[in-house]
Amino acid sequence: MADGKLHCLDDQLSFELPEGWEWCNLSMIGTTNIGLTYRPTDITANGIMVLRSCNIVNDQIDLNDLVRVETTIRENQFAQENDILICARNGSRALVGKCALIPSLGEPASFGAFMAIYRTEYFSYIVHYLRSTFFRSVFNDGNSTTINQLTQDMLKRAIVPFPPLAEQHRIVAAIEAALYELNRIEKSLS
Repeated sequence: MADGKLHCLDDQLSFELPEGWEWCNLSMIGTTNIGLTYRPTDITANGIMVLRSCNIVNDQIDLNDLVRVETTIRENQFAQENDILICARNGSRALVGKCALIPSLGEPASFGAFMAIYRTEYFSYIVHYLRSTFFRSVFNDGNSTTINQLTQDMLKRAIVPFPPLAEQHRIVAAIEAALYELNRIEKSLS
């Protein structure tokens, strides 16, 4: 949002924040862009990789099912390390919003038209926020259409309970420790 003000928050705020935290819209702390549209004739074996919904597996980027294209790609349609890749449109409502941090890929990459990129210096915290039930509830409340999508406007206007940086680091560390333990337990049971 160009004016830097929160939009439509009064009816969305369901709890008070701890001291030092702030409510903000995602547009206030990062940028977003939709992906590349390409034709089937643009697909080639040696082109630029295009990340799609199927490349997000278990909250990670999986490069096993890549499409590569040779076409004109705008600068803002190239993915960067630590961008958050988000499924913006899908036939399954449950898959809309799934996301993963893009690691260093070692080569240029773009992302498909049904995807979005969210770029922020606060990527470690925001990726967990985007996976939260709170974000999902805000997204579902704002998506009254039958089309399963997360539009650029919806993403920009999404509200975030935004803690100070040190608190973000503590939250991320606690989440990642819990996820590590959960994965360890799941592996021991299988």
